[in-house]
Amino acid sequence: MAHSRTLLLSLSAAIPALVAGPIWAAKWEIHPTLSTEATYTDNVALAPAGSEKRDWVTQVTPGISVNATGAQLRFNATYGAQFLNRAETGGGGVNHQFSGSGNAELVKRVLFVDATGSVSQQNVSLLGPQADSNINNTGNRATVRVFSVSPYLRQDFGYSAQGELRLTHSTASTSDTTSLASTQSNGLNMRVSSGPAFKLYTWNVSYSRNSIDSTGQPPVTTETFTAGGRRLITPQVALTASTGYEKSDYVAIGNAPSGSFWNAGLEWTPTPRTRLAAGIGHRYFGSTRSLDFSHRSRLTTWSAGYSEDITTTLGQALVPSSVSTAGYLDTLFLSSVPDPVERQKAVQAFIAQNALPPSLSVPLNFLTTQTILTKRLQASVGIQGIRNTVLTNVFRQTSESLAAGVSLSGQGDFASSNNVQQTGASALWNWRVGTQTAANLTASYIRNEFPGLDRRDDVKSVLLSVNRQFLPRVSGSLNYRSLRNDSSVSSAAYRENAVTAAVNLRY
Repeated sequence: MAHSRTLLLSLSAAIPALVAGPIWAAKWEIHPTLSTEATYTDNVALAPAGSEKRDWVTQVTPGISVNATGAQLRFNATYGAQFLNRAETGGGGVNHQFSGSGNAELVKRVLFVDATGSVSQQNVSLLGPQADSNINNTGNRATVRVFSVSPYLRQDFGYSAQGELRLTHSTASTSDTTSLASTQSNGLNMRVSSGPAFKLYTWNVSYSRNSIDSTGQPPVTTETFTAGGRRLITPQVALTASTGYEKSDYVAIGNAPSGSFWNAGLEWTPTPRTRLAAGIGHRYFGSTRSLDFSHRSRLTTWSAGYSEDITTTLGQALVPSSVSTAGYLDTLFLSSVPDPVERQKAVQAFIAQNALPPSLSVPLNFLTTQTILTKRLQASVGIQGIRNTVLTNVFRQTSESLAAGVSLSGQGDFASSNNVQQTGASALWNWRVGTQTAANLTASYIRNEFPGLDRRDDVKSVLLSVNRQFLPRVSGSLNYRSLRNDSSVSSAAYRENAVTAAVNLRY
């Protein structure tokens, strides 16, 4: 709780800098909220067969949302204090939940600052029970706190070039220090790119340096120098290429994690609504491939992608989910609500009115201090009709520790298996029964495989909900959830059925 207060105080201290001077001219909206829930579950701890315990869980969450829009400021934040009580098994307490982001233009067209922060609860390990809320008392959840602030300078050199200098400070901590020690990162990014004078050919040169310091761990520093270019062949087709050198000093077995790299690719943009980019390359860990496809029509959005990259738990936490419900709807609403500010409001209102989940199933992050090589293939489709909205997502991801064989604390699941493979699919169907009533059906399947343990878990869930807008500021919902894990390890298998009734107020 002390860490949560520290993060919130840090953000509060940063807000005056974001809203100083003429930035106060932004339009501010502040809305208190209150959510109450009562849940019955037949397996509150997600225990194996024969050890289940039922429980009645009540949840009260007072909160507040703040939104500011102006010529020099964009700011969004939500905070809730979730009070839990388990009637049968005991326990509960308070969970702090926060999400915020902001951008301010401190000196017009020259000095800017970005800030993001979050406090949330997530599963610690893929090897433990996979609860999707704090209702379940599994012993496998922890509070994760992430904060980042990034001031940057921009400069135009006539029509020939544009430059940016950015500093970034990020921190991450968790209530489970055995899996993720307190971590802070300091980054420097310098970039010079071609200006508006370049049409057929564009270029860029960049340098980045990032240092990560985790409690009880050797510090890690990464440096990268990159030069790249893009050449139009036709108005719709372009060739891309980049090369450079990277080096890092994270603990690894074998060759040093450094060396030159290159990448070559093709971009095809037949219409403003369709884009396809593909590339091949090589880095110190081997050959690389990439794919990025997107297409939208008036009522549909399609995307597919493949990526390979080096990351950490902190890096994953700072990157928003690419299959968030808001992201889907933002694309679907683009034709009918072109203004980005109004579209954001329309998306949030649609999510609140229909009680949609924040995202579909994606590869699950687990807490670790290791440097990770991730390879992810993902595809999604969204369709919006007059009364129905359908969102789907499929993925496959491999996470590999780059410190295999090295004994370090905070390895997380890599202590048992140096390689973790995840395959999954999920779908959401929203049916607007009437002007005040909507129903949702969400189904997901995730297979987690641990080659080092010869273990496989198949996690399946179904959520059915009916939502009703009683008054302009009062809504309610009734939900049924079924969760099941079929594991090759019998002691890890479990089943749960739960029913939840909720009332939400927005003042």
